[in-house]
Amino acid sequence: MSNATQNKLIEALAVVFSLAYTLMYLKGVLPEGYILAGLGAGLFAFLCWKRKIYAESALQFFYIGMAVYGYNLVSEGGATAHQISLTTHAIWLSTATLGTVLLGLFLKYSTDAAMPYLDAFTTIFSLVATWLMINLVHDNWLYWIVIDTVSIYLYAKRGLKLGSVLFALYLLLALDGYFEAIQIF
Repeated sequence: MSNATQNKLIEALAVVFSLAYTLMYLKGVLPEGYILAGLGAGLFAFLCWKRKIYAESALQFFYIGMAVYGYNLVSEGGATAHQISLTTHAIWLSTATLGTVLLGLFLKYSTDAAMPYLDAFTTIFSLVATWLMINLVHDNWLYWIVIDTVSIYLYAKRGLKLGSVLFALYLLLALDGYFEAIQIF
């Protein structure tokens, strides 16, 4: 099997595991869904590193950690859905914007990253959105709507076509998650 074929197979498995996790999350099939989240993230970490999307690769390791955290949190009954204030959102957004600029500068001047600022944006804002998601804050879906839209472009530009399709599906799932009444899936 050629290297290109192996990479496509790995990408396909990463997409299937990641999509299955999100569907399970939407349907409340937790903590089991977190196992698939961790597997998908591990495969994407490998692929992103190979395509020089370094911050996204590191983000996948964060997702693995969050999958373990989420599994434990839900298994122990410690997660309950809640809202956060506009002030808290403003703090998250300000912090994430600063983090995006700093990481973007680092990637631009210290690595051969292909798209440093988009890579930084999707990475930093995904950290925030994941934290909100794992802690069952409903507004996490608003963050994901923006992140997924940017990720579609980023992954397509770096040749990860299935990953780009995954983010298009994630965008639909985020819309479904936020507006709940739509029930796309």
